[in-house]
Amino acid sequence: MHSIFMIFLLIVVLLGMLFHVPLVIEGAHTGLELWYESVLPSILPFMIITNLLLQQVHGKGICYLGLFCGLPVGANLVNQQTGAGQIASADANALLCICNITSPMFISGYILNQSLHNQISAIRFFLVIYLPLFLYGLLFILKKRWNRSDRHLQNLSAASASGWQDRQKADVFSSASMSRKAPQSLEQILLHSLQVILMVGVYIMLFCILIQFLLHYIPADSLFSKLLTSTLEITNGIHLLIYLPVDFHQKTALIAGLTSFGGICSILQTKSVLTDTGLSIVHYTIIKLCMGGLSYLLALLLL
Repeated sequence: MHSIFMIFLLIVVLLGMLFHVPLVIEGAHTGLELWYESVLPSILPFMIITNLLLQQVHGKGICYLGLFCGLPVGANLVNQQTGAGQIASADANALLCICNITSPMFISGYILNQSLHNQISAIRFFLVIYLPLFLYGLLFILKKRWNRSDRHLQNLSAASASGWQDRQKADVFSSASMSRKAPQSLEQILLHSLQVILMVGVYIMLFCILIQFLLHYIPADSLFSKLLTSTLEITNGIHLLIYLPVDFHQKTALIAGLTSFGGICSILQTKSVLTDTGLSIVHYTIIKLCMGGLSYLLALLLL
């Protein structure tokens, strides 16, 4: 039944594309132009350099480079460090939500300068975006310490000291064995970086085509539909939000929320770089939605 539905859906999509070729071409052109002019030069160099750094530096601290390089560089760093055994699964899921965010260069250039024309304080806008990350990280640290102390008390009462030491040694040995990974060559790093950036470009192109179809069919005065469409892809979404029939303060808050969330396209980009490391895209999506809502509320208060 599921396969029949998928076949029917794909046929409908194919027919829709055949009867609306100009929309497909316009959307594909917009997406590829956006990828070539903005995404490719701002992400690919950072991805190559961070992958080279991974060959020299170990530990989860390097994942915080994603705060400056933008997504999906942060997700790629967390994924590789998790696969190498440098980060535990619980820590990795938290770091994925913190380090995989919209690039500060994109925020400064496209959002603050081109879209909002420097009409708001850059410091306050960045505070609105980064404060939810800080709060989430703080809550995770507090929860981790609470769980650690609780487990410690349980282990003291349920296990002997020798048994506890044996388990500790086994964990250290397991971690050390996981972290042994052959270094990648420059060619392998370049190939992996190109695969990721091409995947990002394909997602952006497909979502731009989808946005063109939605804008063609949704009513011009449907505020809810435009808000929903804006969540698909951040660049086109911000462009849509700028022209919403609401006051500037509300537009700014909506843009801040979308910037913090990243858009559905960014979630699929993130998923594309995650391998079999146990990282949860569902957990990432839920946390990002919460961060987007919090950034929206903070923007209403602070901007």
